[in-house]
Amino acid sequence: MSDLVTVVVPARNEEANLGPCLTSILNQDWRDLQLLVVDGASTDGTGSIVRGFARRDPRVELIVNPQGTIPGSLNLALRAARGSWFIRVDAHASVPPDYVRRLVHHLESGDWGGVGGRKDGQGITPAGRAIAAAMASPFGVGNSTYHHGRCVRTVDHIPFGAYPTALARELGGWDERLLANEDYEFDYRVRRQGRQLLFDPELKIGWQCRQAVPELFHQYRRYGRGKADVARLHPASLQPRHVVAPGLLGSWLGALLLLPVVRMLAALPFAVYLLGLAFATAHTSRGLDRRARPYLPAAFLAMHVGWGLGFWEGLARHRVAHQSRSPSMGAPGSKSPSPSGGGQGRKFPSPSGGGQGGGLARAAVRGVAWQAVSFFAGKALVLVATAILAHLLAPSAFGVVALALVFITFADVVTDLGLAQALVFFPLDRRRNDAALLVCLAVSGAFVVAAMLAAPLVASFFGHPEVTGMFRVLSLSLMLRASGQVPDALLRKSLHFRPRTIAELGRAVVQGALSVTLAVAGYGPWAIIDGYLAGCAIWSLLLWAAVPYRPGLSFWRVRGAGLRPLLQFGAPAAGTALLLCLVFNVDYLIVGRLLGASALAYYTLGFRIPELVIISVFNVISVVAFPLFSRVREDERRLHGGYLLGLRVQAIYGAAAGVGLAMAAPMIVNVVFGRAWGPAIVPLEALALYATFRSLGLGPHEAFRGIGRPDLLVRLSLLRLAVVAPALLIGARFGIDGVSWAQAAAALPLALVMQVVASRVLGIPLRQIIRALRPAVAVALGVALAMAPVRFLMIGPEPVRLALALAAGAAGAMLAVALADRRVALEFKRLIIPGSQVQLAMGAE
Repeated sequence: MSDLVTVVVPARNEEANLGPCLTSILNQDWRDLQLLVVDGASTDGTGSIVRGFARRDPRVELIVNPQGTIPGSLNLALRAARGSWFIRVDAHASVPPDYVRRLVHHLESGDWGGVGGRKDGQGITPAGRAIAAAMASPFGVGNSTYHHGRCVRTVDHIPFGAYPTALARELGGWDERLLANEDYEFDYRVRRQGRQLLFDPELKIGWQCRQAVPELFHQYRRYGRGKADVARLHPASLQPRHVVAPGLLGSWLGALLLLPVVRMLAALPFAVYLLGLAFATAHTSRGLDRRARPYLPAAFLAMHVGWGLGFWEGLARHRVAHQSRSPSMGAPGSKSPSPSGGGQGRKFPSPSGGGQGGGLARAAVRGVAWQAVSFFAGKALVLVATAILAHLLAPSAFGVVALALVFITFADVVTDLGLAQALVFFPLDRRRNDAALLVCLAVSGAFVVAAMLAAPLVASFFGHPEVTGMFRVLSLSLMLRASGQVPDALLRKSLHFRPRTIAELGRAVVQGALSVTLAVAGYGPWAIIDGYLAGCAIWSLLLWAAVPYRPGLSFWRVRGAGLRPLLQFGAPAAGTALLLCLVFNVDYLIVGRLLGASALAYYTLGFRIPELVIISVFNVISVVAFPLFSRVREDERRLHGGYLLGLRVQAIYGAAAGVGLAMAAPMIVNVVFGRAWGPAIVPLEALALYATFRSLGLGPHEAFRGIGRPDLLVRLSLLRLAVVAPALLIGARFGIDGVSWAQAAAALPLALVMQVVASRVLGIPLRQIIRALRPAVAVALGVALAMAPVRFLMIGPEPVRLALALAAGAAGAMLAVALADRRVALEFKRLIIPGSQVQLAMGAE
């Protein structure tokens, strides 16, 4: 026992607990100790207690941390540490006599980057005993091993860890930007260095937990905020248990929004949680005394709600920026009073740096994650608003607004002449930004004037005079949308998708809330129009607030030399977008012109669900895919790998979601929108399959644009239009059902043609593309077989049948994926699990 061991105890206002803690450390059978107690600006007798111990035992040393934060205290102790091993013990904890010896035994082997034991909560009050039991329950803390583990194993985090002092200094100490979860963030960096963490349950730590439920709530709320900060620094550090509580709160919020429309379905998330709470309480309370048992459900609830609320608060506050400057830790012996002071210290390794934490694949995952947040939250709000409006407005009101929006949609895609996409492709340049902004405003203004003049012609085309005024007012959205194109493109180019998410959510909230409010007030179809305009305005304002670029006073002076390259790239892209818009919206033209406003309302509603659940998901991915393909266009291996993985994932998701929606269509329409919308059932079935087939051919769009070949999309769009338009005209003879099935019938062969062209242009063997699509077929069959008994055989309330059908479909999809294509799960595991190598070709450095 010749090695000196440094034990550090951060303490702030721990007068009641510090004495027993220090006594348990000084009574260790490992006598060669340096006990550093860091007083974090205490206002009680903590400092006096430490000085009393120091007078009696020279191994005790007092350090004062004026900042009072735990990371700062740990870094001050790390500077003063003389021992080979650095062990942290909490001030309201006590350890057995062999604790240090066991830790050193593990560390001396050289196999471990850190070692920790089991944290056994100790309750004094009845509520405290219930809290200790809740914190030792998997229902309370998930798979957090150090709370309830029973065997030796490697883990992702250890409580009050023990580390080689040299390793702690090499990593730069603890991150002082964090007010909580600094220990988990440090452990993540240890693992990212390739070192493992060992959990030994024989290392028992007696830890006094909170003794009242409100205190527990505030503690876990602080933990949740800290976890959000760590997630922002290291997105790959998130584990499933970290997002269960935030997801739970999100499901409850969504259920409350659905409550006015579908009461039974809205009660499902609460019922599931209460059922789990009841079982967990019954199982956990067996070891509790009668006085403690009543507090147990409240303890579970305080932990889950506190953590979830804190996590969402942490994301919203954005206290710790991912790109902010990392603090430094001074060299040992530094006299700087702040752990972040001193010019000789090491910098913390950049969380976004190379190795396992960096790369384009990580950027892609972060981008898709933010876009997914935008999608799921924004589209959920849109769906809720649509469901409420469906109960407030007649189908004809939806129909006339849909008529007015048809031509506005066509104009919206070309108001920037493709210059926004060109900004993503070309290097950053202020003159290009100015030129793009001027073109967006000028072209959109011209379209507004044209729309004002052409409104009577549009109304005459559809045979609805009331569309005239609506069309003119909606044309103002072209200016609002165009004003946000440049900041949106700049955010996409820099892969900063969080501000885009905020803008999209802001638009969805404002549009939905205002539309519902005006509909209740009796504004009819104008409620939808006014909400749409307000949402566009908020979207543009939030995007401008997120970018540093501001146009100069002379931005309107554009030189041809600066504008020409943008137009050369953007004009074909804009033409392609217009053609694609025409192809993907020509059905609205045909239905509105030949079948009328009410038929268009049913058709639009039937299209809304596949659009939200399937097509919008691929729009989320495409926003990230275009800049990524643009970056790797010179690297064939990475380009091919990224394309094939994206195709495989898109096809699997499209097949599962599309077949699932088709099987559940009658239940979805009746439960969510009401039986008055029954004519939308068959269109929903057909259009869900259309979305599935369309998902098979979406990959080439972003790949062709990313490699600088948007001209290919123009030719393919002309082919698509030549096939789709006649098919829809024929289908219109059979009403909206015929149009819907014509869409589905044309989508499959066109998707296969797109993949053949992609094979030749990108140089990917066709057999590899076919192999990537094959698992989607198995998934489609799995979903259909799983959901068929619920749809065709089960009798009961429609909300219950819908919930069971969706659950069966999800289970069938997961089973099919596991059997048909385990590579997808493995690829995502390598991307999102800390410490795993990223094998994606697109992510290779």
